[in-house]
Amino acid sequence: MKRPTPLLWISFGLVSLTLSILLMSDLAVNLIPDQAVEIFEYRQKYSEALAVQYSLLAENGDSRAIQEAFDLLVERNADILSAAVVLANGQTLALAGRHQETWNQPTGDSSTPDHIQVPIYNQAKRWGTVQLRFQSLGEKEWLDWLKDPWVQFLGMVVGSAFMGYFLYMKRTLRQLDPSSVVPLRVKAAFDVLVESVVLLDNAERIVLANRAFGEVLGKDPLTLVGKRLDEFCWTSVPSAPPLGKFPWTTAREDKCLELDFPIMLPDVSGKLLKFRMNCTPILNDGENVQGLLVSMDDVTKLDETIRALESSKAELESLAMRDPLTGCFNRRALFEAFEDLAQVSTSEGTDLGCIMSDIDHFKSFNDRFGHAVGDQVIQVVSKILSTTIRPTDILGRYGGEEFCILLPGQGPEGTARAAERLREAIEVQASQAVRTTEGTKILMSFGVSCFSLGAADPLELVDQADKALYAAKEGGRNQVGQWTTDGPQAGIPIEIEVELVGAES
Repeated sequence: MKRPTPLLWISFGLVSLTLSILLMSDLAVNLIPDQAVEIFEYRQKYSEALAVQYSLLAENGDSRAIQEAFDLLVERNADILSAAVVLANGQTLALAGRHQETWNQPTGDSSTPDHIQVPIYNQAKRWGTVQLRFQSLGEKEWLDWLKDPWVQFLGMVVGSAFMGYFLYMKRTLRQLDPSSVVPLRVKAAFDVLVESVVLLDNAERIVLANRAFGEVLGKDPLTLVGKRLDEFCWTSVPSAPPLGKFPWTTAREDKCLELDFPIMLPDVSGKLLKFRMNCTPILNDGENVQGLLVSMDDVTKLDETIRALESSKAELESLAMRDPLTGCFNRRALFEAFEDLAQVSTSEGTDLGCIMSDIDHFKSFNDRFGHAVGDQVIQVVSKILSTTIRPTDILGRYGGEEFCILLPGQGPEGTARAAERLREAIEVQASQAVRTTEGTKILMSFGVSCFSLGAADPLELVDQADKALYAAKEGGRNQVGQWTTDGPQAGIPIEIEVELVGAES
C-alpha cells in the first residue's frame, strides 16, 4: 500500500486546523445556531398554525373534519408520529397515529421539542388542546444527518479547503528552496567532488546541484533548484541512437540502477561535453522511489586523449609498415601481405602474380648527382608505380632501388602485361619528373612470375621473379624478364637513349 506523501499530511493538518478554528469560534461567539432551538420554534409555530385552523372547525362543531385532517396530517408528514385533540374535560375528540403509546404528557401546558401542545379557544373559552408528537431529534438515522445544512456546510468547508490547501502547498513547495533540508556538510561534501552531482525529487526536479554541475552550465547551483533535469539540452553520443528516454527516468520507473550511460551536454560556451552518467533511485521503507541521485563523470578530455592515442597508434602502425622515403609498404609489411594473399590464392584456387623491379644504372645517379637526387629518383619511381597498378595490387620497397609488386588473381600473361605497362610508364614519365639528371633517362627492368608456374611458397615466388629480373638485366635492361617452366627468359631489349658509362645495377 502506498504511504501518504508529506504534501497530503500537510493538507490534512491545515484542514484540521481550519475545522478546529470553526468549532472554537462556535464555542466563543455561537457561530453555529442551536439546531434544536430552531426546530422547536419551527414546530411550535407550525402547531399554532394548525391549532388556528382546528379552532375554526371546533367553533362549527365539525369533529369529523378534525379527525380527517389529523389522519392526513400524520399520513403525509413523516416528522409527525401522532396527533390528537383533547377536550378541556379530558375527553379525546380526534386521534391519529399511535398517540397513546408515543405521547408523554409534559408538565402543565408546556411543550418540548418533540411534544408540542397548543390550547384551542372557543369564544375566549378554552375548548381543548392540540397535541402533536414529533419525531425526536435523537431518533434520526445517520443518512438524515447528512441532509443537515450545517453538516453539509462543514463537509463543503473540509473538501474545498483540502483541495485549496493541497494545490496551494504543491505550488508553494515547488517555489521554496528544497535544498534547505539538506545538511550543510552534505552540500560541502558534494561541492568537493570533481564529478557533477545532482539530487532529484520524485518529480525529477533538482533538489541539490553541486558546484561542478553549476560550472558546466555557467550558473549558480542555487538557481538550478526546482528546475527539471530534462530542461537542459541533453543529446546522445554520435555512436548511439537518439535519446528515447532519459536514464534518470528509467531508473525512477524501473527502480533500478542506470550505470555508465553515455550522454552529452553543451557547456556555457556551447562545446559539447561527454559524460558517463550513473542514476541511483532512493527508496523508502515501502520500496517507493523518493528521489534520485545522479552523478556525471566528464570524460571529454579522456575521450579526446583516447582518440589522440588511437590516431598516434595508427600513425605508428603506418610508420612500422611503411617505407619512410616512398610511403609504400616496407619489406616486413610486404611479406605479411604476401602471406595473406598466398593463403587466399590457395583456398580460392586463384593465381597470384609477383613483379620484381629495379632502377637501371641507379648507382650512376648517386655518383654523378648525389644521394639527394638518388632519393628523388626513388620517390618519383615509387609514385609512378603506385599510380599505375590496380587498387587491389600491393607495392613494396624490397630494398634500395628495388621494388616488389603483388597482383592478386593475375596469371603469367596478365602479370607480364602489367609489368610492361609499368616499364613504359617509367620510361615516359620518370625522367620528366626529375629535371636535375641533365637529360639522363630513368629506366627500370622487371622480372615476373606466378604461383601457377610452380612456386611452393612466397619466398620461392619472389626468388623466381628476382631471377627473371636478373635475366632482364643481363639481356640489356629496360625490359621485362619472365620466369617459365624452363627457367628465366629475357624479353626483347629496348635501346637506351643515353648510355651511362661504367654504370652498374
